[in-house]
Amino acid sequence: MKYFVFFGLLWMIGVSHGQQLPQHSQYMLNKYRDNPAYGGLERSLSVFTSYRDQLSTFTGNPKTFYIGADMPFYLWNGALGFTLYNQRAGVFSNTNLKLSYNYVMGTQIGFLSFGGRVGIDHIAVDGSGIITPDGSYEGVFNHNDPTLDINRFSGIGLSWELGSYFFGSNIEAGIVVSEFPTHPYSIGDATYNKNLSSSLFIQYKLNLRNGVKLAPSVMVKADRAVFQTDLGAYAKFNDNLLFGLNFRGYSPTSVDALTVLVGTNIGRKYFVTYSYDFGLSQLRSLHQGSHELMLSYNLQKLIGIGLPPKIIYNPRSL
Repeated sequence: MKYFVFFGLLWMIGVSHGQQLPQHSQYMLNKYRDNPAYGGLERSLSVFTSYRDQLSTFTGNPKTFYIGADMPFYLWNGALGFTLYNQRAGVFSNTNLKLSYNYVMGTQIGFLSFGGRVGIDHIAVDGSGIITPDGSYEGVFNHNDPTLDINRFSGIGLSWELGSYFFGSNIEAGIVVSEFPTHPYSIGDATYNKNLSSSLFIQYKLNLRNGVKLAPSVMVKADRAVFQTDLGAYAKFNDNLLFGLNFRGYSPTSVDALTVLVGTNIGRKYFVTYSYDFGLSQLRSLHQGSHELMLSYNLQKLIGIGLPPKIIYNPRSL
């Protein structure tokens, strides 16, 4: 129960200064999740769904469900898509739904894309889940704290992000800016601030011998509270089996986890991946690991090429 309280209080302390976006370790495989400008670059309908159980030995630990899809829309020279995620951590719940469009242009060295995503953010806090040292919880439920509520309260606000992405034969790179400018909305009697955040992703792709593909990558994320890096690489064998490693952190105070990643095809259109985070931070004595499972689907078919040609009726008699 004390860990349940820990995550509840951690959220309340972090309302204005805490990291707000959900963490995920398979960023190098689901690029559209982080960057709306990646939409359509796989040239077919692409669907990703994932579930992450973070700091799994804590009661009330963060759990995140995600689903997203994108597809080319050539009539608009770009792509359309959506993302939906729900994150729960202690007494805190966040549901986010966004729609996206990105414009794609061809260059001599690859594709360059610019896009945005906009939607709604629903935040809820369950005050009955908070336990205080001086509270009374037998019979009448009372925190004995004038700043804490025993009821469930929530709020809805706008959420948006802008991104750009370069897709080349060997190099991919993208940058995202979210929630600019910073904007607040009400949750009960409190105010929740959507803080500015940004990320940078770079990946280099190598085709080795015997059907082996190697893809090292780096992800840099920053917001008002956190600057964090992920450095990883995965190898794919005959477009089937996948193995990878990722290291999160760059200094003694930011080192967080070492991730082991495995994946395989399920038929021609589905791919499943699993990752496990070995904790390396000071919390490792209290927890060991975070689980993340992802299933992806690709139609493997070019879609949305355009409208059929106009029919011209010839009135001549044959």
